[in-house]
Amino acid sequence: MKFYEISEPYYALIKARSGEEAVKKYIEVVAGDESEFEILLEDCKLVPDYYASARFAQSRDEKGNLMDFDEVIEILESNETEILIMDGSLL
Repeated sequence: MKFYEISEPYYALIKARSGEEAVKKYIEVVAGDESEFEILLEDCKLVPDYYASARFAQSRDEKGNLMDFDEVIEILESNETEILIMDGSLL
């Protein structure tokens, strides 16, 4: 799995097998529609594993709490495409 960031129109850090898969998940969960796929794909940037892991481990839930370390590792190591972080204004 790789890690991708999309900045516009809303920020998201996504774990996926490819940029295309990341954009599909972004459209499904965060924002946008299929007509914006190519625009979102251009904004979709591959980021280093360490960067993504650190960002995710330091993120907070809706209540302001950090996740348990074991839960962070479990999510990062799973083979599921997931939105790890998304713009707080959408929560």
